[in-house]
Amino acid sequence: MKLKDGILLMLASLVFGWAISSVNQTKPTPPIDTPIVVIKQDTIVSVKGKNALFIGDSHTAADYGWQHQLCKKTKMVYLNTAVGGKQTAWMVEVAKQNINSGYDYCFIYGGANDMASNRIPIKSVKNIQKIVNMCLAKQVTPIVLTGFDPLTCVAVGNRTALKGYPSRYAKFQQLLIDSIVGAKVLKTHCISRTDCGDYLCHMTGSGHRKMCNFIISACRFKVY
Repeated sequence: MKLKDGILLMLASLVFGWAISSVNQTKPTPPIDTPIVVIKQDTIVSVKGKNALFIGDSHTAADYGWQHQLCKKTKMVYLNTAVGGKQTAWMVEVAKQNINSGYDYCFIYGGANDMASNRIPIKSVKNIQKIVNMCLAKQVTPIVLTGFDPLTCVAVGNRTALKGYPSRYAKFQQLLIDSIVGAKVLKTHCISRTDCGDYLCHMTGSGHRKMCNFIISACRFKVY
């Protein structure tokens, strides 16, 4: 190879190398692989005109209580069968008489009187399950409420007969959450002691409002 040709080849190699280097410097760095996060939005459920059945005790029996407010805000039509002082065995009988395919939802809130009467928690839970099963047989959507937090809302004081009530009621509620099959179970620990009107925590107006709003949020119901 002639000297002149060698020099030209060397210069060409330098120019080509510079061009490649320049391209590499300006080429964008490939992005690091990251998972694509898809934000899933819960569907708001319109229950306007739907029929709701309420089964319970005094915590659901107030004329303008949470159940009335819930249906007023969501435009559901309802029947409230709740009666103060009643236990879950009574609720089962009420369910037999009232649950039918004409209802869309059944709200079940009971057990406080059972626990205050020293009933075995699991037996009362089985009563709630019976009501749930009746709902499912009639294509009614069952929604079970645990109720307030008995460990913070109940004020037993010197009432020795009720000493074991808060812990027994708490156990019952946990069994509802862990054991009930086929229903939406809402842990409604949404009120505080200041929302209670007495030592057993029958709710004041603020308590009923909080319970209503919690259920609407948890069930994603549309309000009007």
